[in-house]
Amino acid sequence: MGAKQQQTPEDGDAPSSPQKGDFLKLFWTLAESERDVRTQAAAQLLAHLKGSAKQEQEVQYTLKRLVRGLASSRDAARQGFSTALSGLLAAFPKQLALQSTHELLRDAMEVHSSMKPMEQREHMFGRLFGLLALHRCGRLSADLPLQVALVKELLEMAAFKRWFRETCYEAALTLLADVPAEQFLTELAAPIHSSLQIQPSKGSEEEGVEAWNADQVLLAVGVQRYLHATGIDQDEEQMKRLPENFAAVSALQRHNVHLLARPLRGSSGCYPRVHSAWFGVFGHVLNPTGDASAAVDGELFQEAWTVLVENSLVGSSNTEGSGPTSHERQGLALKLFELVAPKLPAPVLRAILTPRFVKCLYNNGVAKRNYLHEAARHCLKSFAACAPAEFFHFFRKQFTSPLSILVTSTSADSDDEEEEEPKKKQKLSAGGFSALVELEEKKEREEALTRRTDRARVWAVETMVAALTDLLSSKTEVDDETTKLQDDVLRFLVFHSFFSASGDAASTSSKKSKKSKKTKKTKTSEVDEVAQEAAAATPALSENVANYTKTRLFSLLSLGLAGADGARASASVLNRIFAIAQGMQADSTAVVLCEPLSEEVLTQFTALVGHVDTLRSKEAEQDEEDKKSATRRPLSETFLLLFMSAGLQLLDAEQREDAAVVAADLDKCYAQLVAREGKKKSKKSKRKEQTESEEESVVVLTDLLLSLLSQDSSALREIVSQVFRSLLPLLNTDCLTTMVNVLQPTADGEGAAADEEDDEFAPITRDEDEDENEEEDKEEDEEVALSSADAVSDALRNDEKLSALHREDLALAAIVGQVKVRSQRKKDIKRARLQTMHFQLRVLDLLQVFVSQRPEQTDVATAKHNALVLSLVAPLFRVLARVQNADSEKLVLRDRLQAVLLHKVLRAKDKIPSGEVAQTEALDALRQIVELIQTTPMDKDHGGKVASAAIVYLVRVICTSEASSDEEVQKIIRASVLDAFTKKHSRFPRASFEELLTKSPAAGARVLLEPLAAVAAATEKKEDADESEVRAAVDEFSKCEVFRLLTVLLRGSSKLQQSGELSKAQRSAFKRVQKSLKTALVRQLAPESVQQLKAKRMKVVMMFALQLVKFWHSSEDKKAAQADVRAVVAAVQSVDSKSPVVKGMVKQVSEAAGIPFVSVKADKKAPAEADDELMPEHDEEEAKTNKAKKSKTKSPKDKQKKKRKRSVAEE
Repeated sequence: MGAKQQQTPEDGDAPSSPQKGDFLKLFWTLAESERDVRTQAAAQLLAHLKGSAKQEQEVQYTLKRLVRGLASSRDAARQGFSTALSGLLAAFPKQLALQSTHELLRDAMEVHSSMKPMEQREHMFGRLFGLLALHRCGRLSADLPLQVALVKELLEMAAFKRWFRETCYEAALTLLADVPAEQFLTELAAPIHSSLQIQPSKGSEEEGVEAWNADQVLLAVGVQRYLHATGIDQDEEQMKRLPENFAAVSALQRHNVHLLARPLRGSSGCYPRVHSAWFGVFGHVLNPTGDASAAVDGELFQEAWTVLVENSLVGSSNTEGSGPTSHERQGLALKLFELVAPKLPAPVLRAILTPRFVKCLYNNGVAKRNYLHEAARHCLKSFAACAPAEFFHFFRKQFTSPLSILVTSTSADSDDEEEEEPKKKQKLSAGGFSALVELEEKKEREEALTRRTDRARVWAVETMVAALTDLLSSKTEVDDETTKLQDDVLRFLVFHSFFSASGDAASTSSKKSKKSKKTKKTKTSEVDEVAQEAAAATPALSENVANYTKTRLFSLLSLGLAGADGARASASVLNRIFAIAQGMQADSTAVVLCEPLSEEVLTQFTALVGHVDTLRSKEAEQDEEDKKSATRRPLSETFLLLFMSAGLQLLDAEQREDAAVVAADLDKCYAQLVAREGKKKSKKSKRKEQTESEEESVVVLTDLLLSLLSQDSSALREIVSQVFRSLLPLLNTDCLTTMVNVLQPTADGEGAAADEEDDEFAPITRDEDEDENEEEDKEEDEEVALSSADAVSDALRNDEKLSALHREDLALAAIVGQVKVRSQRKKDIKRARLQTMHFQLRVLDLLQVFVSQRPEQTDVATAKHNALVLSLVAPLFRVLARVQNADSEKLVLRDRLQAVLLHKVLRAKDKIPSGEVAQTEALDALRQIVELIQTTPMDKDHGGKVASAAIVYLVRVICTSEASSDEEVQKIIRASVLDAFTKKHSRFPRASFEELLTKSPAAGARVLLEPLAAVAAATEKKEDADESEVRAAVDEFSKCEVFRLLTVLLRGSSKLQQSGELSKAQRSAFKRVQKSLKTALVRQLAPESVQQLKAKRMKVVMMFALQLVKFWHSSEDKKAAQADVRAVVAAVQSVDSKSPVVKGMVKQVSEAAGIPFVSVKADKKAPAEADDELMPEHDEEEAKTNKAKKSKTKSPKDKQKKKRKRSVAEE
């Protein structure tokens, strides 16, 4: 409707400037959704009006057009037209009076009862935007009566609909801020007072402020803020002029906040949006004067938060005066915390983190399935961003001693438990079955309390690590205070992962040496603080919490290392963590390892620390030119990463044994690869030995990286990726073989897994039963140790029924245990398979990194890299052939392998490698792939597709030059062609031949011409033929495929011949097969062969004849092929076909050969006339009668027409 109004201005008002079209288009542009486009259109509109010759007329037209356009609902029309209207009123104050504009707006946006509800809605919104445009033009301060009238009008508009009140009241408060106190007292106080008056409903006990809605709270608090800002509330005389019982005076004040709880609670229905009333309430509480430097009234804020948010929104059924809660209300509470937290001082922020609010955060943030999980996480993220020190302090406190509300049951349950305590003690003293039940219940309660405590501590650790990750990943500059805070959190995580407080930690902290440096004192005091917190933890930290903390710590090791702009090793998070752990390990007075290091491991750790210090100093001495490149790091820097990660693993008791082996191998590799760089001056006789030792070290280092890659830590995998990128120039064939072997598991492993599956439902053997009994005995011993052993034994001894029940329970447990063990074994096998596949995917990612690298610019490095890449083709294809039809679990591995082979290894778009080494590797790979194709069935979409691409790529590599391997590749391709076309159930992909001829015509003609010509020229199938003889195609389709491929070959060779790029060897090859091609074509065009061909296959043969004639006709030695050309043309012209396409192709062949086209029918007329005398008369008469009968037969359409004529005649 609005759009139509914009397009129909009054007659005579439209501008008549020559730029009328561009000017009118601007009104449409004002409705665009993009803000910048609308702003630019408004600016262009004003610029046009300022420079217009008919300014008065166009300004008036623009005003009417903009006012009418406010009612449009098209895209962002209201925003654009109101912006342009405010700019227009500000730019032309003389031509446009505000009063007349207001009257025009009221007339255009008038609402009638006859309008549809949608039209009323559009007009009311247009009116609201128009009034705001009058305010934003900046001219209302000079017209106070109009400003007061606009406020009154907005208050009246609020009565239109309930959903319209909030916007109108907010707009009225915006205009009210510029109204003087006198005009407010005389003209606006009464309408505002009437807007705040509500008639109590029948049967309702609520009246006054309690009966308000959230919109009225917004208006009342806004008016109260206005009274405070203008000083009216401080002047008694002006207060007397206000209406009696003016509720806005004391809408929000101490001991009166509870009256606003019910109205504000009802605003939660607009969640996730926050109602404007909350902004008004907390805006007035936090800053009533509008001065940013003013202190916050902590008591008023705490009262408002407790009453309006905690008791009203968070709620609790056990707290008096609290309202019922819901997801929307709890979500609103989280939103309000995000809004007020940045503006609160630390004491007030700690005060509002009440147990009930923390419980709300915990319940919604601990599990992803919760409705408000994302809202709780975002709330915690905002808390950590605005007050990181308070955030970490709060959660470290929750880790040490979680709130009782998080780990215990409700208060009602606890009261019942206190009442039942005497009864429980009486039952325990009585003994028997009741005593056993009470003991079990007590044990279950303790276990439940432990689980809830661990869950709360895990939540605290997870939240801290998430916030710390955001801080460490931030790209902004970090000050010293933030760095210290990060180190404190890292120290906290390192301590609870590996260390525990020593027995004399408290005493040593008081006996420090006065001569120690201040930095050492600071570090020692910080470590002592963490140790004291851990010693004071209640209850004590469990092993599960320590393991989870260690897992989350290891997840931070690779933070910031990835990417071209990743941090250097000495400035990484891993370096900070290792430095903290190294300092704690050295300071054994305050903390000790949970499991101390043995002497051997301690020696390894000391040597490792020495290497780390050496590499740090070496990295610090490097110039800026030697810094990390965009693709990889220096080798010494990668060893620094490995040493630090191995050192942290040595501190972990679970990984210590494997880490010791890794550290030993790493030390040897470091000595061979890095330490030798300082000893480059060696004798020539020792260079070969050094090269061999370096290659062995690289292989050992590759094995080491694979062992780290097999672990579950994503951080270690990222470190391995960084190290592998630095190791790329040193990789050799043995390294790649080691990596490929991971993708090819041994047959023994697969057989063992299959045996485990087959053995799933087999009976349990005696040995297995004894092992299970031993495990059950251990579990029972642990249970008895946890409970009262004497009480249980007495209960079983004194009660015969209980003893019999216990025996039955043991028998049932043995039966159920068998099923449980088998099910668990099946799950373990499945989990092991998934872990193996994930490990293979990680190794495949490393291979992709290697293949995708761009080697150095030297020819030697490029040749080495190309040869290594080509050596991967056959092994990777062998793995793909094995997993192409695997189960659904390995589909990811199959697809990833296919992508790596097609897009990375077989890089068809890149420059084809050249050189003897590359050609040798390609020939070997081609031989293996062809052999595998002939023995393994290939899926067309996966294995067959990759096989075609591999064959084409390898042949192109081999045929880059006239190499000595030319005969070998021709022999392989010849066997492949014969296998593909002369065997009935061949597995060789024929698409590879066409792809080779299309992508590389020269190479394709070089290897495919003779075998294809031999198959085409073969006379018949020879089942018992010798290997030296060529069999014919297995069927007509295969024979036509051979002709089609020869057509493609001849087409590409013709282009090469015309450009002069056809080599002498290829020209001689064409001469050798010239007779074979002619013989094959003439035989195929014989009348008995033509009758057996379908139309499509006939076209293929004719197309081959056309390309063959063109090739011979354009060759250098035309005379030698002239006789063959005539024979081919004669065979083509002898074809008798009714197809116009075939006839046209016959004509094209004749024209290409330069021989006149002779029609087949003309040739046949002469012998027909000669045979007339020999034809009997009765045959001629019989032919005439048959022709007459055919002419008399009518089509179905003619019969229907005849029936219709008969029916019409009968009527």
